[in-house]
Amino acid sequence: MYRILIVEDDAALRQGLKYALKKEGYMTEAAGSLEELKSMYRIKADAILLDVTLPDGDSREYLEVLRKTTEIPVIFLTARNTEKDMIKGFDAGADDYVTKPFSIPLLTRRLKALLKRSSVRSDGRYSAGDLLYDFEKKILFKKDKEVSLSRTESKILETLIQNRNQVLTWETLLEKIWDIDGNFVDKNTLSVNISRLRDKIEDDKRNPEWILTVFGIGYKWSDKNAEQQ
Repeated sequence: MYRILIVEDDAALRQGLKYALKKEGYMTEAAGSLEELKSMYRIKADAILLDVTLPDGDSREYLEVLRKTTEIPVIFLTARNTEKDMIKGFDAGADDYVTKPFSIPLLTRRLKALLKRSSVRSDGRYSAGDLLYDFEKKILFKKDKEVSLSRTESKILETLIQNRNQVLTWETLLEKIWDIDGNFVDKNTLSVNISRLRDKIEDDKRNPEWILTVFGIGYKWSDKNAEQQ
């Protein structure tokens, strides 16, 4: 279950967001100021809904600092709707920008879409089925047992997970793993590495659950749970 941190100084809106998100199945934590937000740094949130203008400062400045240590998804909530303000928000590190007044059902759907695109949780790990991948340590576990991966296999896995449920062309994957070990990488090399990766993570390589071939195009990482959230 995803945990969402709501940082909004308007108490009524804050409570409304908490109620709406809980109805959607999210866990929530709430703060009304930057100081409260900073005091909640131990909370492992999966996304932040962050009001730009808070009583004790501009949260865009805080986000610039936060971005040095985490890639947690952030949606800015603000009444500032000029192009200049939006650009400043994205430059600070926001993933999305929602202007007030806004539709809560629309906001929850934008949050859902953002979480689907964001494969890495706040602890730097991706978990699905019997697989667990630690992006920081670059370690894969299957059924709680560590699986040995080559650097190329690890890069392919990361790229697929980061773009889960999206079709990636051969060209896109080749660009991501190009020259990772100082060697030329071609389509055949990619296919060999995909095959080896399937050997390690799939229960039935002939009927893969995770790495699907999209004939004539490339591959897709299938995460049915992510599509349902």
